[in-house]
Amino acid sequence: MKFRLIEAYKAMMECGTVSAAARALKISQPAMTKLLAQLQEELQVELFERHGGRLSPTPEAISLMGSVNRAWRGVVELKEAAKDVRDVRRGRLTVVSFPSFAQTVLPKFVVQFSRRANRATIALHSQSSPRAIDWTADGQADLGIAAILAPRPGVHVEPLGKISAVCALPVGHRLARKRLIRAEDLQGEAFVSLADVDHSRTRIDAAFSPQAIERDIRLTTPQSALALALVTHGAGVAVIDEAAATLANPNRVAIRPFAPAVSFDLYMYHPASRDPSQLQERFVREFRDWFKSWAARRE
Repeated sequence: MKFRLIEAYKAMMECGTVSAAARALKISQPAMTKLLAQLQEELQVELFERHGGRLSPTPEAISLMGSVNRAWRGVVELKEAAKDVRDVRRGRLTVVSFPSFAQTVLPKFVVQFSRRANRATIALHSQSSPRAIDWTADGQADLGIAAILAPRPGVHVEPLGKISAVCALPVGHRLARKRLIRAEDLQGEAFVSLADVDHSRTRIDAAFSPQAIERDIRLTTPQSALALALVTHGAGVAVIDEAAATLANPNRVAIRPFAPAVSFDLYMYHPASRDPSQLQERFVREFRDWFKSWAARRE
């Protein structure tokens, strides 16, 4: 049944006369009469009968009113849902990222994006880089962000950008007065090391290798945010990514640039098994631009 026929019936029942219903729909009276006739023919039920030159609803028409109102609400909701889809306001998006990024940088963008797409549901998850890639390849996530390049079947991968390593020291540490911490400055220092889940430790250790600088490594953790927490509680110093460093309490931890420069390459992973939704395409497009601006401000 055409939506226009339901609309004509509803207008007639609410307005009471053909002329008033026609005005409500902004059509002519003959066009209104024709729509009502088409509706009766399609339903094979007499809905209106003429009394004294006017059409009046039959008992059958009155009994249909509840069902028509329910159908009307369904059609209106369908139209609104279609508009939401076109406007990318409704839908669900699952994003998974390696922990320090998921806990620091990414939430800022997700909150901003969700305000614009205020009827969409965004699920944000924190997993190691290998697991983030696995989730995306398996279809558990619409977008994965990882700190390693590991192409595999089931995903498309694209570079996102870089984040730098910085040195975190307890406030009051003898090195905190320096504006730049060099690898040789950390000779013999109690050091919180990253575990090599996503090759972060390999990159950081390479900064100390040329001069055979020995650190006193007593604690390790797979996450920069956890390394920062250990530094906060006086466990020693750490070299972490700058995203995690944004969590530092300046009253307890000093963050300083680190040399030689160490950077972490970031990548976005997309499922290869399905086409992206409009919501996903918009999220990715806006996030690329947002991250570039964020990275530029930190240079």
